[in-house]
Amino acid sequence: MPLEWHTEKLLVKDLKSWKENPRTITKESLAKLKDRIIQRGMHDVVKIDTDNTILSGNQRRKVLIDMDIKEVTALIPNRPLTKEERDKVALESNHNDGEWNFDELKSFDLDTLIDVGFDKTRLEDIWDEHLEVTNDDFDEVAELEKIKETDIKSGDMFKLGKHTLICGNALDPNVVNRLMGDVRADFIDDDLPFNIGLSYDKGVGNKSSYGGTTDDNKTDEEYRIFVKTIIQNALSVSKPNCHYIFWCDERYVWLFQTLYKELGIDSKRLLIWLKNNSSPTPTVAFNKVTEFAVYGTRGKVYLSKSVNNLHEITNKEFTTGNSLSEEILDQLNIWIVKRLPSNQYSHPTQKNPELHEKALRRCTRSGDVVLDLTAGSGSLLSACEQLNRVAYLCELEPIFCQVIINRFHAQTGIKAVKIEHEKR
Repeated sequence: MPLEWHTEKLLVKDLKSWKENPRTITKESLAKLKDRIIQRGMHDVVKIDTDNTILSGNQRRKVLIDMDIKEVTALIPNRPLTKEERDKVALESNHNDGEWNFDELKSFDLDTLIDVGFDKTRLEDIWDEHLEVTNDDFDEVAELEKIKETDIKSGDMFKLGKHTLICGNALDPNVVNRLMGDVRADFIDDDLPFNIGLSYDKGVGNKSSYGGTTDDNKTDEEYRIFVKTIIQNALSVSKPNCHYIFWCDERYVWLFQTLYKELGIDSKRLLIWLKNNSSPTPTVAFNKVTEFAVYGTRGKVYLSKSVNNLHEITNKEFTTGNSLSEEILDQLNIWIVKRLPSNQYSHPTQKNPELHEKALRRCTRSGDVVLDLTAGSGSLLSACEQLNRVAYLCELEPIFCQVIINRFHAQTGIKAVKIEHEKR
């Protein structure tokens, strides 16, 4: 049915606030709005949906209630609006004035925001200025105790909001192609098994019971083939201009750098995660307090120049003052992020969501596609959700897929939707 609008006089008390409204208003602006209505009367119409939800006029409703004005002229559609129509009507009516709650605004589809008049570059800058990654308080250990068994099986695929997860073996190009479809990745961030003889069931201290079955004790040649296959599969679904970060044990840095060169990735930096506590190594002279990631690029990649977290990411000279040391740290290849105690891990090689923030901010834009072929407990997904990036995840172990789904639901309130084979 074609969309048409008509006006009606309605009681202000019958109108409902839009819960997803990303608009905000300061006390000063609210006072000015009230003064304008006092001087010139209420001459603007309020746009509502058929359920009386206000799409344009939420701030005016506050003033009308405060002024004890009983009636208002409302513009009403001839049928209920679809979600896309509702979002566009609301955003079109508001995007030129007022202020925004950016945590709410980022939940809208980027194409919808651009279609109603928002500038894409400005949106990216705004989001990077206002959004940050925080570690969630999801109790992974308790969750694992609850999900010793799961009905998830290899081949199952799920939508998690705007993100996608498949349970499968990333060594199989068919699995990776099914996950991605026609989508291509802007950024690869992969934390592969380190091949250090770690039990993916018992964990770092051999005291846990994660339920994992991953083989982490390959020969060097088996591990080389394993790593090469994963990188090749990632390359096959990445854009010509793409960033690559692969985490590895320090003993295998050479292997990743060699494979990068062999596969056409320009190895740029060795990234170092400096932890707040060490892993004791009684038979080695020095305890382990770092993890390494080999960073490389292919093509002409995007690098952000926006300000984020009060640290300026830019090629210009650093500013002076108290923030100088923090700005420098934001540019370095040493990442100082606290490691969770091993008894709080939901995955034997778990990383904090905060660990991914610098790379995501520096190397991607809002809405960019990020691929993780060994997703573990989903920390990269958590970071992508908070920074408005789109994550595509592959995880071999059904039990860890369940952890990812439960963790995302705890973080967002969004339930996973299973994707049937024929619909992808």
